[in-house]
Amino acid sequence: MIKPKSTILTAFKKGADVHLEQVSPRELGPLDIRIRITACGICGTDLHLNPADADQDLPFGHEIAGTVIEVGKKVHGLEIGQKVVLESATACGRCDACRNTRQELCTDIQSFFFMNSFGFAEEMIAPAICAIPCEDLSPEVACLSEPLGVAIDMVRLAEINPTSNVLVMGPGPIGLMAVSLVRRMGARKIFLSAFDRNTARIAAAKAIGVDGIFDPSRQPLSEVDFGCEIDRILVTTPPPTLNDAMGVACKGGIISFIGIAFGEKASCTFNANDFHFKKLQLRASFASPALYTPQALRYLREKVVDPEILISHRFPLEQMVAAMQTARDGSRAVKVMINP
Repeated sequence: MIKPKSTILTAFKKGADVHLEQVSPRELGPLDIRIRITACGICGTDLHLNPADADQDLPFGHEIAGTVIEVGKKVHGLEIGQKVVLESATACGRCDACRNTRQELCTDIQSFFFMNSFGFAEEMIAPAICAIPCEDLSPEVACLSEPLGVAIDMVRLAEINPTSNVLVMGPGPIGLMAVSLVRRMGARKIFLSAFDRNTARIAAAKAIGVDGIFDPSRQPLSEVDFGCEIDRILVTTPPPTLNDAMGVACKGGIISFIGIAFGEKASCTFNANDFHFKKLQLRASFASPALYTPQALRYLREKVVDPEILISHRFPLEQMVAAMQTARDGSRAVKVMINP
């Protein structure tokens, strides 16, 4: 057995502040594993400020790859020393929804979130069911499978086909991954909305290949001449931007949505008559539990999604504060990785 540490360095956030503490490791349950973390990606949700959590010290980090250092007494199929990537949430496989092939509606999701154990740390525990062996990819590339699974689900719901003209709203890593997937699916045209200040992410989008990039702060998207009707829109931006998506979408258009915000920005209003008469569809994508991790890993192996375009920065855990500041800077950062 690889001996766990007596205390582990762990990152916490409280509002916009981030700090590091040495904490005692949690006890391992019979169906749990302990992993030594080798990489954890900073997600856009890690940067969000939820007013409800403003006064709490919270551990965080959910895009995780590492090495198994301890297994619970009832764990089978995983070994000490094995390299794994974690799903942030996994279907139980036992509830009625799972047995009726509706795993996305699982009522007993298994996740390290419920253990309050997270990835910006030297070590963590997780349900063994969340771990997928991955020996051939670097840890940084492997943990991209978590956000890529989100992009896969968002694109799946939009029903992209070779006649689709697609607008992706937001140039974050998930939006950029979606551009790669949409291109692989043979969409006719692919456009991106992004603020000009996000220079690093715009450069990444151009490297992937888009037919046009538009800054919605310079011209409302509803007034942009795309040169074609936009029938598929993938929204990774906050809820109020759904109005922009509905204004752009042609009759019969499908809008797939994963945006998130808090407070007043968690809500939006729209003209339901316009929505009705245009026969639009709005489809919520919430990839929890994760369903596409093996597919995401295959896409990374085959460079359907090129990790070299996405990973822009790497920091040790001790520089977590600087890493978060960098991740907030769209002029420099695309995807920031932490290597504890």
